[in-house]
Amino acid sequence: MDDFSASQRRRGPSGAVDRALWAVEDALVLLAGVVIFALMLVVTADVISRSLFNLPLPNSYEYMELGMVFAVYLGASKVQREKGHIAIDTVVSRFPPRGRAAIELLGCLIGLTLMAAIGWWGAEAAWNSYVTNEYIGSVARLPVLPARLALVAGVVVLCLRLLIDISRYARAIISPVQDPPIMEGHL
Repeated sequence: MDDFSASQRRRGPSGAVDRALWAVEDALVLLAGVVIFALMLVVTADVISRSLFNLPLPNSYEYMELGMVFAVYLGASKVQREKGHIAIDTVVSRFPPRGRAAIELLGCLIGLTLMAAIGWWGAEAAWNSYVTNEYIGSVARLPVLPARLALVAGVVVLCLRLLIDISRYARAIISPVQDPPIMEGHL
């Protein structure tokens, strides 16, 4: 945990929510890492099988397709927490703290809107997968529901993180003296 991350933790009810969210984010990133490791093994086995025996591993593409959902969505909230998304702040870095906070607030509001829409679609798709018992793959039938649930879980946690960030940026606009969420190169 770096100094910026430690400074973001607050006391009180919002701090308790933030600490609980940290634990959930860390657990989801761990799960995403395990899935990425498993995908690495599948790809390695597929490459070896293709090159040595001219026999591709059945459904390796489908495993990768479903596994990438875990890798992308389960880690998104932690990346947001650590301000690790790609940012080009050539112009914004010249703004005063309130201006940077306003830009970050706008970005978080747009992100929250988009992620809420993706989460809604994902929840509907997960329900449909559950009701229809949806599978993909021709040789081994792989259930789609776990990947759809991972998408929904990742988006819900990301939306909670964005709400916390929105609260912090709004406070930074109202009272910039009160622990503004500023990090070198980012707000």
